[in-house]
Amino acid sequence: MRNCALLYWPIPVSSPSRSVTLLVWLYFRCLPLLAAATIVFSVLSASVVQSAQEMNEQVSAQGQGAGHLLLHSAGSTPIAALATETRVHFDISGLVAVVELEQTFINTSTQWAEGVYGFPLPGTAAVRYMEMTVGDRRVIGKVRERQEARKRYEKAKQAGKKASLVEQQRPNLFTSRIANIAPGERVTVKLEYVQSVDYRAGEFSLRFPMTLTPRYIPGEPVSIDAEMAQTQQIDPVQGWGLPTDQVVDANRITPYVAPHRDPGESPLNPAVITASLDMGLPLAEVSSLYHEVRLQRDEQRYSVELVGGVTEMDRDFVLHWRPVVGGQPKVALFTEEVDDQHYGLLMVLPPIRSETRVKMPREVIFVVDTSGSMGGVAIDQAKLSVSKALQRLGRDDYFNIIEFNSTHRKLYQRPMRATRHYVQRAQEFVRQLQASGGTEMMPALLDALHSPAVESSDNPAVAEHLRQIIFITDGAVGNESALYNEIAARLGDSRLFTVGIGSAPNSWFMRKAADIGRGTHTHIGATDEVGQKMDHLLSQLQQPAMIDIAVSWQDSVESWPEFVPDLYAQEPVILALRFGDAPPVGELEVTGTRAGQSWKQVVSLPDSNAPAAEPNPIAGHSGVASLWARRKIEGLLDQKVLGADPDQIKAQVLDVALTHQLLSPYTSFVAIEEIVVRPDGSGLHRSAVPNSAPHGQAAQVFAYPRTATTGPARLYLGLLLLFVVLMARVMRQEGRDA
Repeated sequence: MRNCALLYWPIPVSSPSRSVTLLVWLYFRCLPLLAAATIVFSVLSASVVQSAQEMNEQVSAQGQGAGHLLLHSAGSTPIAALATETRVHFDISGLVAVVELEQTFINTSTQWAEGVYGFPLPGTAAVRYMEMTVGDRRVIGKVRERQEARKRYEKAKQAGKKASLVEQQRPNLFTSRIANIAPGERVTVKLEYVQSVDYRAGEFSLRFPMTLTPRYIPGEPVSIDAEMAQTQQIDPVQGWGLPTDQVVDANRITPYVAPHRDPGESPLNPAVITASLDMGLPLAEVSSLYHEVRLQRDEQRYSVELVGGVTEMDRDFVLHWRPVVGGQPKVALFTEEVDDQHYGLLMVLPPIRSETRVKMPREVIFVVDTSGSMGGVAIDQAKLSVSKALQRLGRDDYFNIIEFNSTHRKLYQRPMRATRHYVQRAQEFVRQLQASGGTEMMPALLDALHSPAVESSDNPAVAEHLRQIIFITDGAVGNESALYNEIAARLGDSRLFTVGIGSAPNSWFMRKAADIGRGTHTHIGATDEVGQKMDHLLSQLQQPAMIDIAVSWQDSVESWPEFVPDLYAQEPVILALRFGDAPPVGELEVTGTRAGQSWKQVVSLPDSNAPAAEPNPIAGHSGVASLWARRKIEGLLDQKVLGADPDQIKAQVLDVALTHQLLSPYTSFVAIEEIVVRPDGSGLHRSAVPNSAPHGQAAQVFAYPRTATTGPARLYLGLLLLFVVLMARVMRQEGRDA
């Protein structure tokens, strides 16, 4: 054995530097072993990834994909269940959109099944109606307290009755369970929700999410006993989305994403999308950012449909429309009367003139997500966004960059002045960013919120700098509430601006983080949008916000949000209102402070029964009451983040949700048909139907929950330990030979 080694490096063993010689000898002696281990490791790694994918296909009922049926029974062989069609129709009028979502499934197996499917919706959606059609039977859901609804459903399921249960897991993620589906039966699920239309910089828009980016689950797995498995509906499937000490409901929010498919293949999950658009004023443009659409116009009403009829559900659908010049509303009020109560949705656009612009020195902290879910087009969009922002920094500004994935690192130990030297170094830093690893967002966020203050001795004028944090991510995490709590507790005088990246970001997290951070949210879904959208965001950053905004009425009005957030250039005041038992009349006054100067606008409300003198000054619309209730629920939950008593908040949310029949964290839809349909002795079975991978995402995304990534880590560790043992054995043998 020793002579064989000397063929590689023939050095006498009696050399004085025996220890050094031994190390060199070991290196060349073990070189073939290292090469062989590398090859074996590559093969095993591919096998582990494939095994992980196969394991994920057996994901639990709550680890579902977006809008997909699961037919299940613990430990059973997977059963195919095909999503035959998804149909979405938007009825848009003024600031209100009423949306119908319909999905049809078929139980193609020969066994009775329980179906579980998940679907994303806009984070501000007020879900107010659910209808389930199974075969020739139609079941309409009723909102009840969450635990009561679940008990009713489980009892009906065990009794063999048709039943359905719809629950909110996050404001933008819902799950629905369907019990006792007969072999060969068709299942159609219809949901109706209301959402307000977004208005910014002279454009209206509406976003509909159609798939989910897999969410990273931080924390350590918690042990699951039989009682927990029963109450939390957790399957005995190891390695995917099990609860952790930081995300106790991880099993409910971790979808399985199918492997990427050839673009030429037929859609895995086809969708038909239509819309009717009636703004009551002429439009200069109607377009969709990521889908080709066909328009038909009837006076001021537009019909929208997809070119080609169907699309893959692999990216958000976004519809934009822009009024003709001079058609932008300065004020719009939409009202609805329900149960002798009058509700309203108000938009007021404060005039912001360029001559009022005041430039102040800033401290800008860029926080960039470089986790695995950002792979592909998303990381290119993020890098281009930061690069664009760096070019807009002034010499009196200070900046720093924090990137994060499984860990985080800062470019500089403290914010540096935006001189040419430091900006060039930053540009090179950004060019080298790569996407990999997990999404440990909390440490990076805390670092940004605790960033050392700019030393004012360098420039006395910077003592009153504006501190702005630009957070660039797809938001693919499961611990949103914990992040909100930290933002609310540690924000101080900073402002947090979020930039959502990718074709299917967690928009609810991004929007709510910006709300709590007193900033704005921007979404970038394609590389060619970076320039325009970052220019708009950076223009906002360079102008002071309008603060201390208040709306006063002649009579008592309950408005949500209770406190209007800071506003930036070309942003409107939007409030959901309850007027009581009388319709709104008289005047309203909007006041605020900008650049240290007071601002006020008085608006006269016309008689709602009289003809409108201007486009959309006041109009009635179904759905306004639901929007008010949804805004109130959101406002109450925000108070819990800020430290209010959780029990009191729950009681108030339950009252609003039950009165207006809305889904919430504390209420669910349940529908039960009293006829027993499943024969005795017939079990229920399940399997997962995957959702489409987000468009433009890297083919291999390692954004899995921590509990799903221990296999590769253990393989790395095992190979390392094996190598150490072999080296120790060789060294021991050498000592004996000597």
